[in-house]
Amino acid sequence: MVNKQLSLLIIEMLRNNKQTLSIAESCTGGLLSYQFTKIIGASDVFIGSVISYQNNAKIKMLGIDSNLIDIYSPYSNEIVDRMLQGVIKLTDSTFAIATSGLASGDDFNDIKVGTVFIGLKEKNAESVIIKKEFNGSREEVQLAASNAAVELFYDIILTK
Repeated sequence: MVNKQLSLLIIEMLRNNKQTLSIAESCTGGLLSYQFTKIIGASDVFIGSVISYQNNAKIKMLGIDSNLIDIYSPYSNEIVDRMLQGVIKLTDSTFAIATSGLASGDDFNDIKVGTVFIGLKEKNAESVIIKKEFNGSREEVQLAASNAAVELFYDIILTK
């Protein structure tokens, strides 16, 4: 797991600034949310998460247009951006993190297994989305993506 200290620093920063966090996960399946909820006091700032594993969940829970999934694929910058927007709209949080990618199975069109899109958004600001490529088993890809998401938040929010 990512350095527990990073998650703690993020929670403390959010608490001190009276800000909140929500998460929309696909390929990390709840592991990213756990990075925060394992910290005592996370409930002060962590509103909740949507694990939108199937496309139907992205459509119904996060309000993503099914045509966009068909056009861009569920593993894309565009869909992660919509996941960020959807979870902020749903929870009214200050910040959101989202993940979507292929942790195992077969390549999907031009997306290789191990490819994960990770996004960060502050309400009323532009999203920051990165594409990462991880190697290893399903569990290793999920863990690496979860760690990278926490590190992205830390790098962008806490060091600005």
